[in-house]
Amino acid sequence: MGMVQWWTLLWISWYCHTLSAEVLVQYKYFVPGQRKDISLQAPAEPKGTEFIWEWTSHDGSNKRLIITIQSNGDFVRNSLFFSISKESKYGIRLESQSEIAGVFTFIQTKPENVNLAQIKVSAVKVNQSPRSIINEGSDVALSCEVSYLPDSATLAWERDREPTANTTLLYNNTAHIIIHSAEQYSAGTYNCTLRRNGALIFSVPHTFRVNEGTFRTHPTLYRGSLNSSEVVLICHSHSSFNKAEWYWTPLPQSSILLISADKHKDVSVSMETDKERFSFDVYDGHKFPLRISPVKFGDSGRYTCYYDGHVAATVTLVTIWVSAEPPGGLSRNQSVVLNCEISQGIDNVTLAWLRMKGGRGELVKQEVLTERAPKTMLSLTLPSLTEDQLHWACVVFTGSVLRAQVPLHLTLPTTHIKQGWSTETVVRVVIVALATLGMLLVLRWYWSWTRLQASEPESAQPEE
Repeated sequence: MGMVQWWTLLWISWYCHTLSAEVLVQYKYFVPGQRKDISLQAPAEPKGTEFIWEWTSHDGSNKRLIITIQSNGDFVRNSLFFSISKESKYGIRLESQSEIAGVFTFIQTKPENVNLAQIKVSAVKVNQSPRSIINEGSDVALSCEVSYLPDSATLAWERDREPTANTTLLYNNTAHIIIHSAEQYSAGTYNCTLRRNGALIFSVPHTFRVNEGTFRTHPTLYRGSLNSSEVVLICHSHSSFNKAEWYWTPLPQSSILLISADKHKDVSVSMETDKERFSFDVYDGHKFPLRISPVKFGDSGRYTCYYDGHVAATVTLVTIWVSAEPPGGLSRNQSVVLNCEISQGIDNVTLAWLRMKGGRGELVKQEVLTERAPKTMLSLTLPSLTEDQLHWACVVFTGSVLRAQVPLHLTLPTTHIKQGWSTETVVRVVIVALATLGMLLVLRWYWSWTRLQASEPESAQPEE
């Protein structure tokens, strides 16, 4: 047998062994608390005599042997951690509790150890804040968490099979969404969807409705101070009133009249500066929303809407401002400081800097603010700026609920070098110069050698 044929057969043998040793990997998703159990099936007719099901947490930190099964049908439960029952000859069934999320491996242990199947079971948990009935004008925060999210998968909130236009964030295997200043058109069903390579794997619906009217409501809204930001303050009553007014109290100062309107008449704007940022509709006796765009950091405070002197809505606006230092420009060779400042200290608020990578947020630094430590800024120092450190977001959480996401995009300066003297040009010039010098040295040597040959006397011929 030739050497090439021998190596070919050896490669085929190794390749087939690799294929036979490959473990069948499956994915299962469930919502904890549902009455439907999780069924895990083993490969059909394995050839061994003893098998086990083994559970490993998604992060690999915990591992448990949960059941041992003999080929004659006998079995022993090895773990009390799971509510488990045997199903079919080698399959098992588990209750849909969040604790079972992890990797289940079916292993042949006799006559030899062989991994036969692997099932990655992920729990899907949908949280809403605060309930299924939302006050008009409030922000609605929803989150959908998956215990394991493959790189090829995307987790997102959709409405009517379309992505939503609200604030969304994918962070720590959790898809967050904020529905701003909820009104009647905001109500409905939102679906937490997971797709792998574009194919829909599961969809978990969540439905809420919005109470009409803003009397006795006190929402707190969080908005970033950006050129593209806006906030809509809702004031709505079922009853009809003749006069409507919006007052602003920039805490801890006194109230300032912003705008006022009589029913079906023109609106009077009291602000002398920045009035172009305030927009509104004609007051119809029931609704009088106030829109501020863009939102500035100094807009924070309490906004109160009055109908005929009665409080119709009270809204607290908290603003967030992000910046990078030095403000004069960024450089690859100098440190950069990212600042995220919140307009007022609120207990149990978390500020965090996330580095954004392909739509996902990666935590870099966070800090919990408390009333005892009235700090309102989170700073992050980057020793040097690189291409993968250009896209950031400062996020605000109250507990585990996302309240705001403020992006910050950095730009590396373009290196301005005179034409003809870029780095590539310099390298080319050096190469050409060295090549030219080498050719000159060769020519000089050849010229010297030919002169030397010409100056040597011809050898004397022997006499006949």
